[in-house]
Amino acid sequence: MKAKELIKKVQSKHEWSQNQVAKELGITSAALSNLAQEKTDGSDETYIKLAKMAGIDPTEIIIEKHMRKAGPEGQKIWAHLARTLPKSAALLLVIILIVPNIQAHAASFQNTNVIKCLLCKIMK
Repeated sequence: MKAKELIKKVQSKHEWSQNQVAKELGITSAALSNLAQEKTDGSDETYIKLAKMAGIDPTEIIIEKHMRKAGPEGQKIWAHLARTLPKSAALLLVIILIVPNIQAHAASFQNTNVIKCLLCKIMK
């Protein structure tokens, strides 16, 4: 999602003017306007704050931002991250749900290579 769309989501969600969004971000209205018009590229921190204000996962926004800026090889890496991070989160959720007290069972995982191998297979 580009900055302009993200700013509009924040404005719509909170019924804020562009000036209010800028104030909440701690930047000038001119800086926000330049960001919306793609005259400048905001910092990751600005995108993270905008994402949180819009109720969107900041991880997705940062990955998309860097994917747009990256060259062909960099785009491949960012695309890979975009595909694998949801799998990682899903795996973590499954582990938490299946093994509620993971620390109590951690000692039973004597061969961490087995766990690493399983994680690598899931992440592919």
